[in-house]
Amino acid sequence: MPYTNLFDNKPPGLYLLNAAGEIVLPWLDPWIVTWILTLAFTAATVLVVDLLLRRRLPPAGSYAMAALCAVGIAAHPTAYGGGLTESFAVLPLAICLWAFDRLEPSRRRAGVVGCLAGLACLTSVHAVPVAGILVVAAIVGDRIWAEVVRRGIAAALCGAVAPLAVVCWLAARGALGDFVDQVLVYNMAYRGASSGFGYVLPAAGLILAGLAIPMGVTVVAVVRKPRSHNATTWLCLAWVIALTLTIGYENRIFLHYLILLVPPMVVLSGLGSRSLIERMRSPERSARNEAILATSVTAFLAVLSTATVVGLTGITMAGAGQAQAVTDQTSGWIDANTPRSAAVFVWGNDTDIYLVSKRDPYDRHIYQFPMVTPGYWSPERTAAILASWVASPPPVIVESPASVPMFRPTPDPATPPNYDTLAPLRDFVRAHYRLAASFGTGGGVEDVYTYMPSG
Repeated sequence: MPYTNLFDNKPPGLYLLNAAGEIVLPWLDPWIVTWILTLAFTAATVLVVDLLLRRRLPPAGSYAMAALCAVGIAAHPTAYGGGLTESFAVLPLAICLWAFDRLEPSRRRAGVVGCLAGLACLTSVHAVPVAGILVVAAIVGDRIWAEVVRRGIAAALCGAVAPLAVVCWLAARGALGDFVDQVLVYNMAYRGASSGFGYVLPAAGLILAGLAIPMGVTVVAVVRKPRSHNATTWLCLAWVIALTLTIGYENRIFLHYLILLVPPMVVLSGLGSRSLIERMRSPERSARNEAILATSVTAFLAVLSTATVVGLTGITMAGAGQAQAVTDQTSGWIDANTPRSAAVFVWGNDTDIYLVSKRDPYDRHIYQFPMVTPGYWSPERTAAILASWVASPPPVIVESPASVPMFRPTPDPATPPNYDTLAPLRDFVRAHYRLAASFGTGGGVEDVYTYMPSG
């Protein structure tokens, strides 16, 4: 059961989606099922964005911008291995834009947007502010207050169906309290423990640089002539602003956050690119020169963005490949040298060990993030884990790469910041376990410790 038997700070939508996928495709490995779902949702999102672009750009332009959207959404999940929550939340949000583009203002549209917004929020926390903006936009805009109220009721009822069903399911299974603790309490503490944007922010800026000038052209046009642009354009702009403010508030960014930023930025950039092309044909020389200069700079930034995406994708894939090789070696040793019933406790963040070795996690804390987050973890929580270890020691403990290692040197810099309340667990391992095997080199080493009943 999520949260009760498995700690995670993500909303429950992805669990349910994966479960449905595994029911439909029971003969496939769970990670492969997640990968297939990621592919399907990404492709559908690109198709929806393409529909939006076709109403605004000529065929060649819409095709080019849709291709950029595909790269922006898929590059990091492809390199990372898929399964990121933003890959699933972006589709219902993109369909909301389509609803504003194609459906007349009505209770029907409000209900559709509310339903889609609710589904997006069940999948990603970062979708919440964007979903809120879309729902509000679907409700307001009518001078008859009675109609506004009706739209609000339609959006609320349709939007609440899926979240309310999930809350009832969590409550019935006794997991609602754990859900609140992990998704709300922990995420607030995790935000407070953030070490800042670091080197990822410049990388994110380089990735999006190719869209900057065309999007800026659209923003200027919207500000100058607000009534000449429809609701979809305004919502794309609000989407970008809301998500940017959310990332700033969280004081951290990972490259998969950009998945939610790409669709509205592509639509806005497509409009700006069309405007630049039109100005290049202007009879006014100054307008032509300005458009040519902006287009030339955009082309340079696009090359820079392409190089950044290719470089980061290569680095991520190489690192993931090396890490997977070590995981395979570690899991192979566990499979060959311990009974199938032996549960595993991973000290660190390599949760793939559970999947590859096909072993049950010893504890619901399958990775170390909550255990090293100030403001959430405490010596009392460590004592509770230690009590379970004393009563029934984990047969196998694997020290994988971690921000607070068990015995290996502490990495620097570390994310989240180093915060060590785990000394009692470390002392217990030192007293009752032996180092049985070690795999990998450098910062990717994994050590396997086995329990010694005699002490």
